[in-house]
This record gives sequence, C-alpha cells and structure tokens, in this order.
Amino acid sequence: MRAPAPLAAVLALALAAPALAGDDAEVRGRALLHLRLTDVRNLPDGEVLFDPTTRSFAVQNYLGPGPSESYASSVVSAGLDGSAFSDRLRFALTADTGEVRRMRFPRTAYACRSDLSPTGLDLAGSPGCMGALRVPVPSTLPGPAELTSNLRPIAEEAEATLFVREAFVAVGLGRAAFATLRAGRKRMVVGDGFVYDDYGLGVEADLDLGAIGPPLDVALAAFYPPRDFPTGTGLRSPLLALRVDFVPSLFEHAGIFAAFAHDETGSVPELFRSASIESQVMRLRGTAPGSPEYVAASRILAATLGRRLEGSSNLAWAGTSGHLLLGGGHEASWTAALLAGRIHLLVPQVGLPPREVDVGALGKLVSLRWRKALGAASVGGFFLWLSGDLPPEEKVRLGLSRDYRGFLGVAPYVTATNLFFLGGVSESFAARQATAPGVNARGVIAPGLTASWDPVTGLALDAKGALLLADEVGPFGGRVYGPEVDVSATWAPASWISVVAEGDALWPVDFFDSRRTVTKLVLGVNLVTP
Repeated sequence: MRAPAPLAAVLALALAAPALAGDDAEVRGRALLHLRLTDVRNLPDGEVLFDPTTRSFAVQNYLGPGPSESYASSVVSAGLDGSAFSDRLRFALTADTGEVRRMRFPRTAYACRSDLSPTGLDLAGSPGCMGALRVPVPSTLPGPAELTSNLRPIAEEAEATLFVREAFVAVGLGRAAFATLRAGRKRMVVGDGFVYDDYGLGVEADLDLGAIGPPLDVALAAFYPPRDFPTGTGLRSPLLALRVDFVPSLFEHAGIFAAFAHDETGSVPELFRSASIESQVMRLRGTAPGSPEYVAASRILAATLGRRLEGSSNLAWAGTSGHLLLGGGHEASWTAALLAGRIHLLVPQVGLPPREVDVGALGKLVSLRWRKALGAASVGGFFLWLSGDLPPEEKVRLGLSRDYRGFLGVAPYVTATNLFFLGGVSESFAARQATAPGVNARGVIAPGLTASWDPVTGLALDAKGALLLADEVGPFGGRVYGPEVDVSATWAPASWISVVAEGDALWPVDFFDSRRTVTKLVLGVNLVTP
C-alpha cells in the first residue's frame, strides 16, 4: 500500500528540510521500547459466539467473567524531529509497531436461515438452509495464535497505517511566529480527549495571540480522524474543530471548543453494535428455542454479528474546558460539553434488506478534577459523568423514543481508572477504540479520589479509586458497575530506563451477571534514548 500523495509530500519535505536549511537545521532522533507482562482475570465478557454443534449462540455467560489471560507484549517506536530557519520550520516523523502480542481470534462459522432448526439457524451447506445466503459469525472454536498489532492482525495494521503515526511539517508565521500552520499526520486532541485523542491526517492552525497582544490562543483543525489512511468513504468523513482559550499564565487556560464530524464510514453506527447485541442476547435468554421470539432474536443476532452496522452521521459538540492554579497548591480542571446530531443506521437482517433507522443524538459530558500539592505528595479528586441510554431496540420495544441520549466521541481517550477506562502504565500506547460510553452505551458516573507520592528521586507511587455507576439501568436490573482501586509504581534508576508495576481490582455489583473480582497485574520495562 502506498501512502496518500499529501502524506508522501509531507514525508519528503520533512526528510529534505535539514538539507534545505543548511547549517541552521537541527535534527534529533528518538527511540523507545516498552516491554510488558500482563495478567487479567474475570474481566466481564460481552463477546457472543456461535456454537456449531448446537446451532445456537452461547449467551448464558453474557457479561459474566471472561477467561483468564496472561500475555507478553511490546511496543517499538522511533522518530525524527527537528527545526530549521531559526525554528520557524519544524518537522517530525514517527513510526511505531503498536502494541504487539499474540492472540487467538474465534474461528468463523457460516450460518444460514433454516425453518428446520429450533434456533432458526443452521450451518451453511446443511439440507435445511433456505437459499444460498451465508452469514459469517464468530464461533466457539478458537483459531490459531496470530501476531497482532493494536488488537488486529499485524499484516492488517501494516496495510492500513504503514506503522506511520506522525509525519508533519509546521511553519511559524508573523511577528514572534505567533501563527503556526501544521500539515500532515499528527496527534489531534478535541475536547480534552473526550471527543477525540488520536492520530489524524489533516491541517491545523494555532494562533498564539498573546505573543502580539491579547492573552488568547486560537486553534482550528480539519482532519480525517482514523489512524488508518483514509480511502473511499473515509475521504468524505472529516472532523472540524475550533478551540479558543484565555491564557492568563503559562500553565493556565480557560475557554470554549466546538467540533463537527460528518461520517460515511459506518464508524458511528458501529458504536451501537454492543447495545444491539445485548438486546437480542437478553431475548434469547428469556425465551425457549423453537419459539417465534427465539428464532427472530437468533437471526437478528447473526445478522448483527456477521456484518458491520453501516450508515452515516452528522454530530456536533460544543463545550468548555480549563485548568487553573488556585493558590496554596490547589489546581482545578474541568471539561463540560453537549453533543447533538443525527445518525442513520442500516441494520442488517439475515436474508432480508437492511432495515433503515434514524436516531437522534443528544449527549452530555461533565468532568471535574481537583489536585492539592503536599510537598513530595499530592491528593485529589474527580467526578466524571458521560451520559448514557438504553439500546435503541430496547427503547422501541418499551414504546420510548429511539433517540439516543448518550455522549459519543469519535475516538475518546479517557483514563480515569485503569480497568474500566483502560488507563494505567500502558495507557500511552493502548489502541484507541471508538466506543459508546460505559458498558453497552449505558453511560458512566464516576466520583473518585487520587493520591501520589515521590518519596525519592526516580520513584513515583500512584493510587486512585472510584465508584462506577451506570447512567441507565443495565440488562440485569442494576446500575452499579462497582468500586475500583488502582495502584502503580514507576522507578527510573537512570534517564534511559524505568521499571513499572501496576495492580488493579474492580468488584462488580448488580450491573453484571457475576460478583467475581476483576483483577489486572502489569509488570514492565521502558527503554528510551538518552
């Protein structure tokens, strides 16, 4: 796969800039290696698999404890960055492998509609199959171990990204270079990461008006949001963002932001996949094989698992964010936003044309953070609310509006806790995943506390805990995900090496179908160039 022409031009310019600038250029190389050993136990499992022997879906352990998993993983990253023409031209090129590990994906089974089977499904090629339509579904049979990058086969990651994360050129313009224009692939952040925090390909302008007058910083960006190189419908799916901040001091800001995303790739409809699966799973658990309700749910579930949820969307966000130093060692930060828009879903059906569904979106976000410095230690607290809602199909069944009132992000990066939000010592290179808030789009409310202590140079200890609640009642009648406690330690005996350790525990309550404690242990080493 070749890089798109604009990215290829940026790569060429970044590599040629030092030669063009002559003696004025400065180029720095950097590399790092992350090594990890991870053990996870009893993580709630929302995966639904098709059992070829019974021609039915295994749903009895839905949202129950998943299998224990221990694995080694690594990330290798290398890059160049530098400047030229008295720092008015800056450039960067970064590539990394993503998190590389071995995984076993479920084997694919092919199901068909059948009126002879009590489940309404049979294996493709069986005498009872109606027509030649085959629906691929993940089965209970494990596939071979594969080398993966960012949770997908490494060849697929290479084809989609070339492992290029950053490749951009930035030009400073005007008096004191107050205006900066950037073009290429780089990390983009919208709404403090609640809307988007990942790599994207596009252009960005940053105006530091404080360099010439009022203490304001204005940023505008237009980019293609996925890490993958945009192709096909992706070329018609941009994200536009605006941020205006009042900057009273170097470490403080308070302002507003707005963003708009048009999507034709189906990535936003895909956010409802887990919620759609849940609706049919609960119908299967509550009905008997052979009944019309069971057959209908089984066929809808097969169609949902076998195909992407296609469609399009137009979503807009508006909000405020800031970080202020309050004196006496106190710091306060906040992010608050509203989401509004429309989502057009094409819901797949076995042997039938897709069913069209229009869903309105109106979500809310509130995130409050406080920290108090106490010499070598600090304490703090946070409150996070990401609004959620019932699955659209469930709302239709109950006679409610099918509009979804959860807060959706394009590629959110939230690390409030280590298990529920995938934070911790590996958060910096974890694959960003577009997900609806909470479990199956139910949202999350999380009040929590944090503490840190640096007893000696090079040693950092951190702890945090939160009570995790759903914004809406879950499939088993409860709203409490459970309390979570996380602890971690980082020891850096030298500037080029650090050793990390992490231990996390979540005690599930009534939202899940199990009370078995969820745990995660991580040991790792980070090596960086001096």
